[in-house]
Amino acid sequence: MWYCKMYFPGRHEVIESDAFGTQGAPSQRKVFPFLESLLSFTELDIGMVAVALRCISDDLESLDRERVTNAMVRLGALAEMHSFFRVLYTKWFYFRSVGFENTEAAVSGALDELRSLSEELPLYQKQIQRFFALILDIDKAGREPSRQAMRYYHFDQPDQPSDPELFPFHLLTTRFEPVGGDACAPVLYASTVADMISFSLQTCVERSITVRRCKNCGRYFAQTGRVSAEYCDRTPLDGQSSCRAMGAFQQWTLKQADDPVFKIYRREYKRRFAWIKAGRISDSQFYAWSEQAREQKKKCDEGSITAEEFGRWLKES
Repeated sequence: MWYCKMYFPGRHEVIESDAFGTQGAPSQRKVFPFLESLLSFTELDIGMVAVALRCISDDLESLDRERVTNAMVRLGALAEMHSFFRVLYTKWFYFRSVGFENTEAAVSGALDELRSLSEELPLYQKQIQRFFALILDIDKAGREPSRQAMRYYHFDQPDQPSDPELFPFHLLTTRFEPVGGDACAPVLYASTVADMISFSLQTCVERSITVRRCKNCGRYFAQTGRVSAEYCDRTPLDGQSSCRAMGAFQQWTLKQADDPVFKIYRREYKRRFAWIKAGRISDSQFYAWSEQAREQKKKCDEGSITAEEFGRWLKES
């Protein structure tokens, strides 16, 4: 039987799938930073995905060989675009491999799922964002996701939250089993996209992991380390440095801008660097001086010499 598994070892998430139904080694395994699949799902262009899903369901329902092949190619493309759609591709790959006529009831239900999913995806995005705002966002909801969850969910009916705009928890198929060879963890055996969303949110509440909007890019990120972190370490959308690296540099720059010792050091550094182009000193002479200057600045920062003494050294060196 096919499977699509999801689990969270430490600060990562893993999604494995076996489209061949061998129950052996997974046919695909991908590792992401913790909660990346859920976070990136909220940023998807769902309109484009919905159009693709409608075309896929029409082609699969036709049972025409060429159209079914085209549908599988599109499902594969969706699975590569986002990990949550891997469950759809794995399921349909298995159905096709054993023959649609041999899994008629399951195929009928899976077709209904594809048709409804195109309408449900925008709702899922809104419900996740609402969940972030009310339960996981450390700046809006606080540091205790479990306490916040108790405010909005009746846990005798967790699929019916008191706020209708919140994501309803689903009844999940999970098993506690070895992951990564040296540890055990709860493992989700997903059947739907909603299963993977529900398991991701559930894991955050269970582990008291909060989220925050990055001060640089504005995207949400999971706080798996310091809760005081203000910049994300997610893959940059523009392919440049991560926000965390940029944020650290910006903070350092702001701090140095108010430091009079750094200002006189920087001014002298630029002046002497310009001497290289003017031919007044060689590269080796400049780098020898800059090394000595850093040592003198360090002494000043530590209080071994005064700012006036450091300034005098810069002028006389």
